[in-house]
Amino acid sequence: MLTRIPSALIAQAMCAGAVATVVATATPAAAQTDVPCSAAALAGAISTANALGGGALRLSPGCVYGLTTPLPAITSTISIDARNSTITRVSAAGFGILSVSPSGNLAITKVTITNGDAPDFGGGIANRGRLSVTDSAIRNNHANFSGGIGGGSGTVTRIEGTSIMNNTANVNGGGVANDGVMTILGSRIIGNTAVNGAGGGAANDGTLQITSTNVNENRAHRAGGVANFGGGTTVITSSNVNSNIADVAPGGVLNTGGLVVLNGSRVNGNTPTNCAGSDVPVLNCTG
Repeated sequence: MLTRIPSALIAQAMCAGAVATVVATATPAAAQTDVPCSAAALAGAISTANALGGGALRLSPGCVYGLTTPLPAITSTISIDARNSTITRVSAAGFGILSVSPSGNLAITKVTITNGDAPDFGGGIANRGRLSVTDSAIRNNHANFSGGIGGGSGTVTRIEGTSIMNNTANVNGGGVANDGVMTILGSRIIGNTAVNGAGGGAANDGTLQITSTNVNENRAHRAGGVANFGGGTTVITSSNVNSNIADVAPGGVLNTGGLVVLNGSRVNGNTPTNCAGSDVPVLNCTG
């Protein structure tokens, strides 16, 4: 497993074709709620939306929501238009920034999430339900697994137009780790680190599709770029996996089992190798 998921979550296998058709979207019927520039107001707005069975929140533009305690988990269908605001941990105590429960469905746009420090997985966002992140920045977060965004077993995660940068995991998935179905479109996964594990940029043992995305300059003990584990399926289309570094080959893309497909993608300039040394050869990858 990439992440230690509560026993209430049931692991399930999903086919690669589901990635293109299953997306996480939040479509609450409730009226939009403006959230003042206050961490307490944000926590209260989430709690109220959960209690009402959903809601649409609009944050104060450019606000820094400094958290001293964890925000309530998303348990209903909630959309958050962050309007270029930042949600960050300012407490010495460690906790992740956002979490989505199995019953939750979060769609968040135009947010910067930073300085999360989760003891388990998902330092920036821990998804146990459904999640969509658009036009955002997930940076400088930390967790045991999936420093930036973690998708647990049975989850659906969609990431589009987002920078996932300078996040750190102790084990696997410095930028993202996925045990469910995850789609990454038109994004950047850069400068992330998996200190003692694999997949500095991304680690997968579910179904992962990376399209039109740069996975560059990440680091790991093995597979600085992308690591595919067990029976996982990773499809990388029209993307770059370049200049990643690992202590143990390969530096670019690792497949320990399952399937890795490269469609019109470049895997170049990784150290010590691009794909050579992978447990299962990565087709259409040389060096």
